[in-house]
Amino acid sequence: LGLLQRRSLARGARLLQRAKVASRIASLDRPSITDELAPPPCVRGVLPNGLRYVVLQHAIPPNRFEAHLEFHVGSVDETDEQRGMAHFMEHICFLGSTRRAELQSRGVGMTSNALTDFQQTVYHLSVGSEHLFDGLAVLAEVGFAPEFRMDRIEKERSAVLSEAQMVNDVTYRLQTQIIGASHRENVIHTRFPIGLESQIERWTESELRSFHGEWYVPRNATLWVVGDVSEDRVVQEVERAFGGLPGTSVRGADADPWRRDEGSLFRPPMPSRPVILHNYVASREAMALGAPSGESRAPAVKGWSRELDISLATNDLIQGMQLCWVAKSPLMPVTSHEDLVTWLCTRLVVEAVRLRLQTRWCTGSSPCNFHCYDSIREGVSVTTLTVMSEPLRWASTAQDVLQEVRAVARLGIDSEELDLIMRMTMSKIEETAKAQPWSYMGTLSGYDAASTSRDIVEALIASAPAGHLLTKADAFNQTLQKARGQIDLGRVNEACVQLLGHFGGVGEPCGRVVVSSPAFMLDEVTGRRVPIGLPDAAEVSTAVRSITELTEEEVRSKRVTVPLALLPEAAPVAPAQREELPGGVVKLTLQNGMRIRLLVHPSTPDGPSQSTMRLHAPGGRAADILQGNDGAVQAGLMALESSGVSNWSREQVQLYKRLHSVSADFRALPNAIETDIHFAPSVGSSRAALEWLRCMLESPQLDLQGFVEAQLRLKGAANAREKTMEGKAIQMLKQDMYPRDPWLWDATLDQVNRLTLGQARRAAQAQLGNLGAIELDVASSALPSMSLSRVGSSMSHEEEAGGISPPVEEDGSQQAMADMRQMLEEEICRTLGSLRAPAGAPAAPDVGAMQSTAAWSGTEQRVHLPDADERAFVVIAGGAPGFWGPGDSTWDVATKLERSNWDAKCAADPLYASTAMQLMSEAMNMRLLGRIRDQLSLSYSCEVTITMYDGFPGGHWICKLYAAPEKISTATRAALDVIRSPGRFPFVDQEIDASRRVMAYREGQAKQQKGYWADKLRPLPNGQVGAERIAHERHLMETLTADDAMLAWRTLNGVEDPFVVQATSGSPMVAQMMPRGRMVERDPRPQPSSPASSASSAGSNMDFLD
Repeated sequence: LGLLQRRSLARGARLLQRAKVASRIASLDRPSITDELAPPPCVRGVLPNGLRYVVLQHAIPPNRFEAHLEFHVGSVDETDEQRGMAHFMEHICFLGSTRRAELQSRGVGMTSNALTDFQQTVYHLSVGSEHLFDGLAVLAEVGFAPEFRMDRIEKERSAVLSEAQMVNDVTYRLQTQIIGASHRENVIHTRFPIGLESQIERWTESELRSFHGEWYVPRNATLWVVGDVSEDRVVQEVERAFGGLPGTSVRGADADPWRRDEGSLFRPPMPSRPVILHNYVASREAMALGAPSGESRAPAVKGWSRELDISLATNDLIQGMQLCWVAKSPLMPVTSHEDLVTWLCTRLVVEAVRLRLQTRWCTGSSPCNFHCYDSIREGVSVTTLTVMSEPLRWASTAQDVLQEVRAVARLGIDSEELDLIMRMTMSKIEETAKAQPWSYMGTLSGYDAASTSRDIVEALIASAPAGHLLTKADAFNQTLQKARGQIDLGRVNEACVQLLGHFGGVGEPCGRVVVSSPAFMLDEVTGRRVPIGLPDAAEVSTAVRSITELTEEEVRSKRVTVPLALLPEAAPVAPAQREELPGGVVKLTLQNGMRIRLLVHPSTPDGPSQSTMRLHAPGGRAADILQGNDGAVQAGLMALESSGVSNWSREQVQLYKRLHSVSADFRALPNAIETDIHFAPSVGSSRAALEWLRCMLESPQLDLQGFVEAQLRLKGAANAREKTMEGKAIQMLKQDMYPRDPWLWDATLDQVNRLTLGQARRAAQAQLGNLGAIELDVASSALPSMSLSRVGSSMSHEEEAGGISPPVEEDGSQQAMADMRQMLEEEICRTLGSLRAPAGAPAAPDVGAMQSTAAWSGTEQRVHLPDADERAFVVIAGGAPGFWGPGDSTWDVATKLERSNWDAKCAADPLYASTAMQLMSEAMNMRLLGRIRDQLSLSYSCEVTITMYDGFPGGHWICKLYAAPEKISTATRAALDVIRSPGRFPFVDQEIDASRRVMAYREGQAKQQKGYWADKLRPLPNGQVGAERIAHERHLMETLTADDAMLAWRTLNGVEDPFVVQATSGSPMVAQMMPRGRMVERDPRPQPSSPASSASSAGSNMDFLD
């Protein structure tokens, strides 16, 4: 053994004795943590028939409730001849309820859905509190009394088979390969919920009824209700809706109805329940340090494995080689403060590993991911290290990653690293708790908070089985802040060995390594498919064992000092103009010409927990086309994501942003670029975000390393489009629709390969260097319990020692908003007020005259891709107006006679076009779902999406459809028939009312997203912005009618002569069996004598592309 290994083993022996003593002491005095961290105050009960119920009153959102009926049956409970039956049963039950359909049709705003997993099937709905009994009665019928009509069974059989086609993408295949290899010792590895198509096709009504009768009984179900309704009323209505169901409560040895069987994924015992045990992985060194070593502390243990098991598989859709190292360990409940400290130590180790990996690969294309999480669906705690690389470099990439991970296991971390990761970890938890003090947090979700009734009921269902801690967010934060005082460097380094020992370095590697490889590569010169040889198990074993270990000196030399600030202190530069707009929006025009819109809003339960700045600058992909280097600005922006700035290295900048909870997302749009910068609603985080933005605009270090990494990411995306049905079909569709507008396509592999660092740098600098053209929208929440006090020219953050209450006092909320607004104004003027454009920055090309021009006549294309599985996908498309109403020149000529008063309505209201089009598309999707899925059973998923560009006149509609290859042609014609149907059967008010409710629900969901308020800061032509714009949107939505939806439908171009691309995958036989000839019936419009395409002002600028 080497010196470092001997030291590690000697330290392990010393720590073993210490761990045993600590274990004996802990066993004598382990006070329950619930004495300090109370769980949610739920009301629990059991009906005489055995049904359990859990009820919690929670008024977010107000006047609504969530009800989830969980049946403790999933795919693991199926026999060898029932693979997929649990999921099939979910479809039959959910759509076999007349009560559900009736309540849905009443227009009460109900949303409902269902899901099936390994261990459960859940039916859930959300509706107004006044419909409590009706909603519960729906769930009672869905679960216990569905209709088993043969016509419904056959329709759902087709839907399930279509769903199997749709989900079979690259992500699903990777998941099944990894989970299958990780659970060879139990039935999970062959019990994926989607099932086997060969079995689904032949089940009879009798077999399905038998499955339902065995598992869908009250004693195997739990009802969860959370919402704005009193617990007493809920219990009364539960007894009324479910009390009459037949059944018996738990008796005998299983008399406790709340007992969970650890040997069957922590579910209530049932006679036919399968036993599911696991082989846990632990290195000898980790075991010596006190890891579970017997069944008393390791539930559901089948055995302990110290072997390295290697699985190999090909995946026709994956782009590069993927190596996933998996280790399973027991789920351990957090029942004491000692357990909570242990949990926190594990989180710190995870952050330490991520910190090391991020320091070595400061890029958005990092070759690895490291995770440690509790998987309730599998009943284990899982640690995964995933390495992605080019197929020919997999061994060296994996060795580089393992070198860093094993160094943490062997040598541990130092005090400086511990301080940094402690600050990162605790700040995330603290920021979440303070942003949403009314929410719940716990040991299962970590940094995430459950705020709404939907979030909380899902957290309760997930946390209950294995005893995960769930408590009020402020209490969770305060207790963890105390727990950090019990953690020292020695304890964290012991946790490093326990969590990482199986990767080797302190002993022999063990666990399960799953290698997924593509069957072929695309030759970048010829475009041909070149076969790839899959490495064998011996090669993989040798590669992951042959690691050149880092020394302490080498690790120390890689340490990165995190800057305290990116900019020196400076006085704010007064703006050239300041204007207060309605709704609390402040508009600033800086001395350099930058335009800023600032909105501070109160923190609300239905709003985002993070704040956002959105930078918008003209240019985008259109500017690339004008300069003849398509993809350059996208490469430049990708490189900026991980670049250094000013005098700070890329490693320092990435750690600085991470420490202050700052993240950035760059996007290259057709005629603009956008950057979303997310930050916490605090002084430190907002200041860090603005300092980074200033440095990024003024002095970015866009170097060769960042460019090469960005180019590799773009090449991967281009290859993915060539290898997947969806990517290939969409790219072909865009090229057919916009043959003269390549700025609306995605960059091809050939274009990406021709890019240079100089092109990427000039493109990014040109579009970001024109400060007078930049707009910055800043939207931040303000917490009432946070006060901002000034100390000289700096700002400090003061917080009360106690918890934070929801914003209920108007005066406190208004003062907090005023303080936050003033602080942000000062910081904007300090960081951006003195900014000047970089010297020598190239001028950005003017894209103001660029306009899209769609082809006049529709086209049809077919494409087939080789694959191991047979699938089919089709896209149908045509033209649409732009966001503000007008469309491109082709649309203008083609729809002139159809759009009647469309132009007048759009001129009168700037949001009319987008709102009416959205309303129409929702109504159209309801028709598609009802016809294609429910009536004809041709596809599980069929929907229309509409793209309306807001920077130039133009847009398009696209219908995407998955189906079995033998049904795809019929499904294509049927979908197009539905899209044309308003011409024969106009939209009616009932459809519009239902669509309006769906849009209101989606608006509520969107409001929780990070960039919601930044979207609303873009002013309308009439000057409305912020809350004033939101109020106008809601009013407009309420006033639109079926006539408006029909008017929007008439503005769609190409309905009678669409663009169609049909993609299939599988063996060559699949392509040969597809019907030949025309895919759809067409009624093309006569092309005008002066082609619409010649009307494009951009066309003359791009003749060189012809």
